[in-house]
Amino acid sequence: MALYYFDLDDNGAIFPDDEGTECPDLDAVKYEAIKALAEMTNDALPDGDHHRMAIVVRDEGGDLVFRASIVFNVEAQRSSFASRSSPDSHI
Repeated sequence: MALYYFDLDDNGAIFPDDEGTECPDLDAVKYEAIKALAEMTNDALPDGDHHRMAIVVRDEGGDLVFRASIVFNVEAQRSSFASRSSPDSHI
């Protein structure tokens, strides 16, 4: 098994993985990265209206092998009913 490092990027704050995780292949790396990203998302949200998180995976040599990211944006929308004039506005 090879050792991979799963660095966290939380809104630009980088948290490098100094320990690493052993994975048998790149499918396992992908699974672990997506699972970690889902857990990060669950722990971090809701925390404001905009959030960007990523997992960047490096191999033992420091080469990037995988990246998974998620962006969370909340935008207020005006109701289409609120912007319409009343049906009785002609009265």
